[in-house]
Amino acid sequence: MLNNLNREIYDVGEIIFKEGDDGDGAFLIEEGLIEISVMINGVEQQINKIGKGELFGEVALIDHQPRTATAKAIEKTVLVAIQRTLVNELLEKTDPIVRHLLLVILDRFRTKQGHLQQSLTAPRLAEITSKRNSLRGEATHKLTLANDISRALVKDEFELFYQPICALDSCQIAGYEALIRWRHPIQGLMPPLDFLWLAEQTGQIREVGLWTLERACRDWPVLKKTTKSDLPFVSVNMSPSQLIGESFIEDVKSIIAFYKMPPIELKLELTETVIINNPDLALQLLMQLTELGSTLAIDDFGTGYSSLETLDRYPIGTLKVDRYFTSSMLASPQSREIVNSSIHLAHSLGMDVVAEGVETEDVRRKLLELGCNYGQGWLFGRPAELTNIKT
Repeated sequence: MLNNLNREIYDVGEIIFKEGDDGDGAFLIEEGLIEISVMINGVEQQINKIGKGELFGEVALIDHQPRTATAKAIEKTVLVAIQRTLVNELLEKTDPIVRHLLLVILDRFRTKQGHLQQSLTAPRLAEITSKRNSLRGEATHKLTLANDISRALVKDEFELFYQPICALDSCQIAGYEALIRWRHPIQGLMPPLDFLWLAEQTGQIREVGLWTLERACRDWPVLKKTTKSDLPFVSVNMSPSQLIGESFIEDVKSIIAFYKMPPIELKLELTETVIINNPDLALQLLMQLTELGSTLAIDDFGTGYSSLETLDRYPIGTLKVDRYFTSSMLASPQSREIVNSSIHLAHSLGMDVVAEGVETEDVRRKLLELGCNYGQGWLFGRPAELTNIKT
């Protein structure tokens, strides 16, 4: 075997690796033909022939255990070696459920072939077992939680809490933000950070998002009675996955029509992630939403990567200043300047501004001095169930 510029050249009859050898990578066939064989009842038997463009040795590339077959060149062959180190990071970044399922399949394959864990030293076996147990636990947790989310949608276990958004000059309620909670039968009341991340990954967020929109529209006539504004509103969060749903716009139209929701009183909140992932599609869909009469709010402003471009290109009606800057603005000149600049920028573009994280009277007064329109935070009220909101 000769090595030339990361190419490995094998003559006819040369062994590339033997069954049971340590595995540390795979090979791509650039030229030639490879015979794959295994030992069955002590007799070597050919199971496959593979040629140009094919990959082999991939099992060891994934789990770094002994080879499950013998590979031999039956023509003069040129191979490109793919070392495991090249894919280690890719595998580590792969979702735990996918990695777990992949390793389960490989383990069963190796068990069937009689190769599972053979020739492994005790320390190496202990290391592999520890990693597998950790991965199995993470994957099992995610699978269980995803199944529970599906059940929660059917059993109506989700609830909406509403946090008031108040005019900073009068402290009167102008609107509400709808915030989902999960009353889990075992774990109790769960905040969105504990489950929405998984719903986003599995695509369940589309159903959860529509449930949230529907429930907010259903509750709005009651909530509206508590507001004192010429343009009252309820804000509902959108996720990136919702926008790529085939029937998203039609679903929104149907919900608005069914509950006779005035579109101008529905504010849809999005983060820059929605736009960054698919800017052209986002622009098209957001324009359709505003054509319905609803307004759009950009959430967590100042924490993204393309805020100015977002405000310039997309039909945003409200800018929400992230609580990080609001809460630190009295102590940090930098945060105060970011808040001040954000307010003036939004107003110059015809937007109103909501400051999140308003917890003290001093912060409210400073925001009012800077020209901010609305505030949201514990100073005005914590998120509450509809039944606990006084009408």
